[in-house]
Amino acid sequence: MAAITPILTSALVSQGVGLAVSEFSRRKKQDQSLKQLRQRQDLNQKIAEQNAQQSRERIAIDARQIEEKRKRALRRAVSRQRANFAAQGVGSGVGSSQAVLLGLFEQSDEEKAQREDLDNLRLNSIDQNLSQRASLNILQRTQLEQKNNLRNLSAIGNDITDLL
Repeated sequence: MAAITPILTSALVSQGVGLAVSEFSRRKKQDQSLKQLRQRQDLNQKIAEQNAQQSRERIAIDARQIEEKRKRALRRAVSRQRANFAAQGVGSGVGSSQAVLLGLFEQSDEEKAQREDLDNLRLNSIDQNLSQRASLNILQRTQLEQKNNLRNLSAIGNDITDLL
């Protein structure tokens, strides 16, 4: 029995070293896959942020152009209405003519408010998409880490079973 003990000990040690090497190799591959996932996600997030910034700028440019167009249209409508009043012999200081002009301004302000609300919805959508992308990235990383942990535990259990 004494002669068998060194042989068994030697076999267990060599098998343990082999298991440690395979465990190290497995963890290195897992770390590398996690690192690659993070790099891909970081690159995709950066691209998404650049696209979001371009979208924000496009919305701002469109808003300025639409606002200028709205102001020009309002000036034309007011001028046209004043010309109509003058042609009818109604002064611009008369109550009903002021009410009509005020109505034009109010209608234009309502259109502006609606456009601003729509722009705000678009901007919020952009921000929400970025936030959801970041949350998804975190979820994917966490899932991969948990999957790797589960594989490691399973491998360790198998290794212990093999040793016994």
